[in-house]
Amino acid sequence: INAIAKSRSPRAWLVFGVSLVCVASLLIYWYIWSSRFVSTDSAYVETDLSPVNSRIMGYVREVLVSENEEVKKGQSLLKLDDSDVKIEAGFKEAKFKKASADAKRAEILGKQHAVSDSDLELAQATLTGMKADMDGSYLKMKFTDVTSPIDGIVAKKSAQTGQFVQPGQTLFVIVPTDHSWIKANFKESQIRLIHAGQEVEIHVDAFPGETWIGKVDAIFPSSVASLSLLPPENSTGNFTKVVQRFPVKISFQQKTDKKLLPGMSVEPVVLVK
Repeated sequence: INAIAKSRSPRAWLVFGVSLVCVASLLIYWYIWSSRFVSTDSAYVETDLSPVNSRIMGYVREVLVSENEEVKKGQSLLKLDDSDVKIEAGFKEAKFKKASADAKRAEILGKQHAVSDSDLELAQATLTGMKADMDGSYLKMKFTDVTSPIDGIVAKKSAQTGQFVQPGQTLFVIVPTDHSWIKANFKESQIRLIHAGQEVEIHVDAFPGETWIGKVDAIFPSSVASLSLLPPENSTGNFTKVVQRFPVKISFQQKTDKKLLPGMSVEPVVLVK
């Protein structure tokens, strides 16, 4: 400043004045922006992945879908060989018919006092057990047709024709197309400014220049570090203060032409006032 004053150059004074105005404008803009908005670049699109498991054991007869294929809720994805189940169901159906005939005969004889009450109850109980057994076989037959639990896209297919699968084995992973949200990790100094219902502007690295509008749904009740598999433990003799981050769930509406996929990086800007 002294050098500029000594030089008494109008041009130097002009440069100094313009620089001072620019710095002041930037400081004012930063103060106004930071008092109205909070943002983070530690945010990602998330969703509930739906694994599709086998309910029974058996051989895969036919795989009906492939990876990256869009599927609807209730659509058949895979069929297991049902030959054994059909034979089992036929055998149990025959046993049920015999038990039904025995129960009717016992009921008629019971009215004539030709059988004891205990024999009548035994025949009726046998009929009930045979029906439950038969219904179980019919249910197993239904489980040979593996269907999609949701509308979505097949993200992973681990089943192959001829493969023998066990109950509980994951055959597919479905990514829902209509239920995604954003998990944004805000600094603990920002959390006090955020609450449910606030409007959020969402910018996505994959689509520069595009903006999504969302809403704050909830703030997680614990920090990211404490929710990790191995939470850090700071000893008193070796303590270093680290700014903690708290996850915030943000909902948004998908666009028809540009889908935000799970794992995409986003930058949410929360309007706090």
